[in-house]
Amino acid sequence: MKVAIIGGGIAGLSTAYYLQKFGKGSVDYLVIEKAPRFGGKIATARENGFIIEGGPDSFITQKSSAIQLCRELGLENELIGTNDAARKVYVVSHGQLKPMPDGVMLIIPSRIMPFLKSNLISWPGKLRMGFDLFIPGRKDDGDESLAHFVRRRLGNEALDRIAEPMIAGIYVADAENLSLKSTFPRFLDMEKKYGSLLRGVLAQKRAAAAAKKAVPSPNPKPALSAFMSLRDGLERITESLVAQLDPTALITGQSVAAVEKTGEQYNLLMEDGSRITADAVVFASPAYATSQLIKRIDPTLTEKLSSIRYVSTATVSLGYKRSELEHKLQGFGFVVPRSENRRIIASGWSSTKFDHRAPEEHVLIRAFIGGAQAEELAEQDEAALAQTARDEFEALMGIRAKPVLTKVFRWQKANPQYDVGHQERVAEIDRHVAGLKGIYLAGAAYHGVGIPDCIEDGQRVAQGILKKVPEFVA
Repeated sequence: MKVAIIGGGIAGLSTAYYLQKFGKGSVDYLVIEKAPRFGGKIATARENGFIIEGGPDSFITQKSSAIQLCRELGLENELIGTNDAARKVYVVSHGQLKPMPDGVMLIIPSRIMPFLKSNLISWPGKLRMGFDLFIPGRKDDGDESLAHFVRRRLGNEALDRIAEPMIAGIYVADAENLSLKSTFPRFLDMEKKYGSLLRGVLAQKRAAAAAKKAVPSPNPKPALSAFMSLRDGLERITESLVAQLDPTALITGQSVAAVEKTGEQYNLLMEDGSRITADAVVFASPAYATSQLIKRIDPTLTEKLSSIRYVSTATVSLGYKRSELEHKLQGFGFVVPRSENRRIIASGWSSTKFDHRAPEEHVLIRAFIGGAQAEELAEQDEAALAQTARDEFEALMGIRAKPVLTKVFRWQKANPQYDVGHQERVAEIDRHVAGLKGIYLAGAAYHGVGIPDCIEDGQRVAQGILKKVPEFVA
């Protein structure tokens, strides 16, 4: 059986890896990537002692697939966690950086006193958040936007100062459109079970403390950091995946123009005029790209895939001599509420968050630009993006020094948007694809945008393909 995988990001590479691992030689695969390199948005630059992430800088450990894959690839000794002693996030408020209160779990305060003492939220705003204890929980299971949910339970100020910049920033999304069911279903479950977010988080804290006290471990293992990376950057994962795969089955710098079906096989028509024949095709490309490639096979699927929106973003990383900065960078960075009308949506202080990100006596910080609410800013050229970051860092952090390193990454239409109804939309797409023999979808557009989600997607697709191979033995 021959499988063509279109897209060489983490989802496509993972699909190939698991086909090779579980297939025991029963499947021939081919990975086709139009860019000159594999990895997609996982992109690490290593320059003059700096380790610069162009896309994600870490992965969540609550989902085990990324950790497990790193172990299989021999990368376990390269794993590093965040510097949790420096875990402090700031919020821009009236042009100033104010610390997020200790104990805020994404949107919910789990510690009362730090929250009450904070000046991030006004007293009327705090009182409105407290009403969450008395507002009845919603009875139905329908989806709603993050903005609608937080406004309903905690009020407008909590939405503006905490929820929108913290959560919507993860998805570079507009909170008014972001599906809560597809991104943070735990909040909906908490409301349903406890009738209140505040009651829910406090009950979960008590349960966790009781369980820890009741069953002490004789040889407790050190807890994993919630987020982890690799010493030399996340691209070590995709580099190691590529090294494990058959080099004759990897193609870069070539585009697929269209896919046709002839009998039981699929023909990939390449931009250079060549043709590749396969028994199955995995589309690990963005949903909008897949929608165009599959037009000749299934116009209905084209329409369904086209309903998943994408937005553009950019990151600008700046390296400085530590001695030339007055700001101490004591934290992981800051987020920017929409009401502040700034030209960046967040900043990550890379060399504080992780070790090994800057040479001695230097620091590395990063600006995030664009997203659903300011896509046009991400469309600027590299010089303008770099200047935007410098201007905002000067205004918000007082940084006037000239950077010793500037690195810009532009991600055009690279961020899928999980709009309200996303779960139902994807379920409909999955049902439709299940009726198409030899067609598979993988990637961040469907079941999760994180690295572990995309790895799990690749494994799921590989196992689905192998179930159709008669000689495959699990």
